[in-house]
Amino acid sequence: MIPYYLSQILSIGFSQPNLLSIFSIQIEPIGVTQKLIYVLIGIFSILLLLLSISSYKKTGLRSILYAACAFGLFSISIFIEALEESYNLLGSVLIDFIGALITLVILILFFLAIVKKSK
Repeated sequence: MIPYYLSQILSIGFSQPNLLSIFSIQIEPIGVTQKLIYVLIGIFSILLLLLSISSYKKTGLRSILYAACAFGLFSISIFIEALEESYNLLGSVLIDFIGALITLVILILFFLAIVKKSK
């Protein structure tokens, strides 16, 4: 009699079962990749925030300050979303509302950064 796992390996070409489920390994590559993307987005938004603040100190342009605030809110939004994804702290309706509100404020800040004339 062929052991179960060996029969599953031999039938891969025919039925295409998930190879990870044969050996009872629970690896979620999409989840790991998503968390890595959250980290990269967070790092990049904080970097853009710091560069914007540095640029504002050098030039004094108010439009750069609006962009810096938008980048800061974006990093906060990603942080909240990552916390919700990992720990499910708040209800999904509240997180959706907060995310939509932060996105609206970010868009308004970018709009002000483009439209406002610097003095």
